[in-house]
Amino acid sequence: MARRRTPATRGGLLRSAERLGINRGLFGGSRGWLYVGTGLWTLRTVRRLAERKPEILISEELKPGQRIVIANGRATLDDAPPPPAGGRRRRRS
Repeated sequence: MARRRTPATRGGLLRSAERLGINRGLFGGSRGWLYVGTGLWTLRTVRRLAERKPEILISEELKPGQRIVIANGRATLDDAPPPPAGGRRRRRS
């Protein structure tokens, strides 16, 4: 029975080399391949952690005449009531 080769699902050549290095290093006993595999895994992990992801802080529909005021790192609508002072917790009276 002929073996079927399936292409790498994601990542291309570097992902294939990483998987090959890990497999030959751990199960084949080759230190060089283990270093290649762990190096490529580290590179992929650092890239994934360093990628910029957009962070949406506020999403409001503006009507004609409205404006957004950004102060102290908080975006608020101009005619909206101000946020409560003191942070998240209420102070006990």
